[in-house]
Amino acid sequence: MSEDGGIAPWVDVPTPEGFGPVTLRDPFEAFVGPFFERTGEDGLRIHAFLVDGRHVRDDGSAHEGMLMTFADAFLGSMACQGSGGRICVTLSMQTSYPGEARLGELVLCRAKLEHKTRSILFASGQFSVGDRLVMTATSLWKVLGEK
Repeated sequence: MSEDGGIAPWVDVPTPEGFGPVTLRDPFEAFVGPFFERTGEDGLRIHAFLVDGRHVRDDGSAHEGMLMTFADAFLGSMACQGSGGRICVTLSMQTSYPGEARLGELVLCRAKLEHKTRSILFASGQFSVGDRLVMTATSLWKVLGEK
C-alpha cells in the first residue's frame, strides 16, 4: 500500500513534468502503471502513462492490450464519476488504432462522458502522443445495482 491507501506501483517511473501520480486501487493497474494526471486548459483531466519495456512488442511499439488497459482504467473512471461515484463495470469497448505509441513516449488520454441513463453510461476517449492520435475508444458501462 502507498501512503494514500492505494497500491504502490511495481516500478518506479519518473513523474512527467506538469503531472501528478494517480492513486491506483486495482492490482492489475498498479502492475502496468504508474499512471499520471493533470488538469487541461479546458478544465478536464488528462491522464498519461510512459511507455516502458513492459508495454511493448518486440518492435518497440506499444501493445494494443496495454492501450486498452489504459483506456479501461480512465474511461471507467469517467463513468464512475458520471454515476456519482457508484461502481461501474465495462459492458463493451470499441477501439481503433490510427497510429502507434513507441517505447519512451508519453501517451495521453482525454476521456469524455457522452451520455448516461440510470443504469448505463457511454464514455469515449482519444489517446495521443503529442499531436499524434494513436487510439480512439468508445465504451458502455453498467452501474452496478441499477436495472
